[in-house]
Amino acid sequence: MTDNSSKTFVPPSGVERGETHGLASVRVQTAAATGLVYLQGAHVAEWTPQGQSPVLWLSEKTNYQPGKALRGGIPICFPWFGPHRTHQEYPQHGFARTMDFEYVGARLDREGRAELEFVLGENAKTRGFFPHAFEARLRVAFGQSLALAFSVTNRDSTAFDYEEALHSYFHVADVRKIAVSGLCGAKYLDKVRGMAEFTESADELALSGETDRVYDSAASCTIADSLGQRSLRIEKAHSRNTVVWNPWAEKAAQMADFEASAWPTMLCVESANVGPARVSLAPGETHTLEVEVRVSSARP
Repeated sequence: MTDNSSKTFVPPSGVERGETHGLASVRVQTAAATGLVYLQGAHVAEWTPQGQSPVLWLSEKTNYQPGKALRGGIPICFPWFGPHRTHQEYPQHGFARTMDFEYVGARLDREGRAELEFVLGENAKTRGFFPHAFEARLRVAFGQSLALAFSVTNRDSTAFDYEEALHSYFHVADVRKIAVSGLCGAKYLDKVRGMAEFTESADELALSGETDRVYDSAASCTIADSLGQRSLRIEKAHSRNTVVWNPWAEKAAQMADFEASAWPTMLCVESANVGPARVSLAPGETHTLEVEVRVSSARP
């Protein structure tokens, strides 16, 4: 997705503001795709390209309340990932996913997709967690492919660093029967095994239990879902990490917003910059993490 922020916002047909589950939202219904974004967290909750079943997974037990993170879709993790490094009482994965973004508007991008834009600036609440002037902006384009660009600009007079992730939950037929390619040879930290470091040796990663890995990888990935008779291609730019996560049965049963029997139907493959790969911005600089998801009907 290229930057076309100078283009005039002329809302394309099929894009409407409203409320969904009591939360402010923007819904997309075009010939190419349907989609849904909540203003809270600029949270992409739905994307279904024409001719496909839903691509994003959303928990049936999601808590639709102001200030509560939604379980599923594509949460934005910013300005830290997981627990805060020094303040364990701070919210998991940062504050962006539970704060209202401003809806800037919609337009057609250069590929004819309905592109929506959302922005979050610093305020009294953010300064309590992150004492810097910043602007965070999400552009998301819905079509036969889904394109996301998450930009952070340093509006402060001093440099700062931050972590980020587009925490993507994908719908699969059975996570025990999928294969993830593109990570072979990459080093990773395994959170399930005490943050030990390993090197991925599999050309196609298969999951057989709880999985929570942070890969040192800027490569694109493919989720081959043979049972679902499709594959998902996840291409990215300016992202040095890929996180692969599924809680499996025992941990899913312990999560209040996760249907205990639903864990086989989801897989998180997240595009991120975390830990040693965190982003450092000088005053006036902007960094943009880009992701594009494409669906094909057969295993590659």
